[in-house]
Amino acid sequence: MKNKYQRANKKEKKEARQKFFATEFGKELKKRLDRLVIYSVLLFGFTIYIIIDNFLKDNSIINYITASFLIIFILLFLIGRHYVIVKNVNNYMVKKNK
Repeated sequence: MKNKYQRANKKEKKEARQKFFATEFGKELKKRLDRLVIYSVLLFGFTIYIIIDNFLKDNSIINYITASFLIIFILLFLIGRHYVIVKNVNNYMVKKNK
């Protein structure tokens, strides 16, 4: 598969993302991807709460381990979101030019 999206300059990437998210599939995907960002932000807030609460109260190691796993999930959500955007916009760019 061609990596047209990765080779494009910043302006072309922005235009391709805008055109892709204007399609019907892109609109539905945008809702799901925005939901992932919301989940990540909420999970980050909850992680901060766990760390602060643990620091102020009992200072248990298991709470720090839980917080670290939550941070890993946050990163997985955001990396996966980026991967899905790049993959779908790249497919859109390749098919559009054929």
